[in-house]
Amino acid sequence: MKREQMIGLCVLLFLTAGTIFMVSRYPTEQGEALSDGERAYLEMLEAAPLAVVEGETISPDQRFLVRAVGATDFYVSGVRVPESVQVVDRLTAAVMWETDGMVSQAALWSPEGGYLALARSARTWCSVTVLETENWTAWDFTLPDGKPIPEYTFPAYYEPWGEWRSEHCLDLTFDGGNEERSCWTCYITTEQGQITGETLERTEETLPETYDFNHDGQPETVEITSVQSAHTLRVVDADGVTLWEEEAHTAHAGWTSIFAFSIGGQDYLIRYLPTMYQGRAEYSLRVFSLNAVGGEEVLHESGVIWDCNFRMDGHQYDVEALTDFLWEVHTYLRDSTLLMSTEDGVFQSNLPGLQLNYYPFGDALELDSREELEKAVLKAERLYKEEEGITE
Repeated sequence: MKREQMIGLCVLLFLTAGTIFMVSRYPTEQGEALSDGERAYLEMLEAAPLAVVEGETISPDQRFLVRAVGATDFYVSGVRVPESVQVVDRLTAAVMWETDGMVSQAALWSPEGGYLALARSARTWCSVTVLETENWTAWDFTLPDGKPIPEYTFPAYYEPWGEWRSEHCLDLTFDGGNEERSCWTCYITTEQGQITGETLERTEETLPETYDFNHDGQPETVEITSVQSAHTLRVVDADGVTLWEEEAHTAHAGWTSIFAFSIGGQDYLIRYLPTMYQGRAEYSLRVFSLNAVGGEEVLHESGVIWDCNFRMDGHQYDVEALTDFLWEVHTYLRDSTLLMSTEDGVFQSNLPGLQLNYYPFGDALELDSREELEKAVLKAERLYKEEEGITE
């Protein structure tokens, strides 16, 4: 079929001032002259840029190239749609994988190059395909209920639409109608030569206050990302770069509490970890700022070890030491803001420091004097002894 006939048979879409115009033609014989409208369309088509592959077109090891190939006779949203998108071996030029071209396509490689995320969009819909580069099997992103991405929902191309958190963990962000945004985390695995993926909803929150934890005079924001029981706090600088991050889980092994604290007009972070396993506790407190590359610059650090196993050899329950430590914690947290905590298996954020759900000396930390706090520690000692049947 000649090119003129192809143009005549296609339904041509023009997006002008929000209106869709369709031009169609059905020639009866080869070589028939084009109409003025078809000729104008052909000229526009020849002048239109081809929709290329955006983003990371070359794999981290420089081995593979993602490219758009050929050109169709479709003009949509100011570009000419390519015939296909290919992943080729740069050394041998062999085509490793291929799919249809769309109005837009963007590539994102995993850190080690074992996976490629390819987002493609047409006029009303989009898709995200993840490829593994050993057997070249593909997994198409779906919502947790197995449904595809809704119409008129597209990757957030003007921001990072995707980010590989690790070789097997991919974050995706989509923009929908009415300024709605949806965020998802995909866990990717390959078993027996076949790629599979699991999708979980991700929530993102930016806390209202800004800080200057690296003392450079520029404000930093605090962002919290949550995926089921995992929560990640990030300190993000004025350029949008993550300066520091901490992960916390509601499972016991991942309990963590992070606070913001100011002294002498300068901002600091506090990490408080009151860890206990089978009656043995290691409590630690660290107050620190950040350096230019996000490293922790310690202002103060302390800790205490104790247990409530009074019949165990080597038992430790030093009332004086435990009281001193807890009073120190009280002093710092009294004027702090809780940024994030999973203490006692409960996620909390953006609270006055002493409103944290502490374990097991929660009420004691809110006491206003060291004397009262010491009484609370002594009371806890008596209760622990009673539980073990120890009488004085």
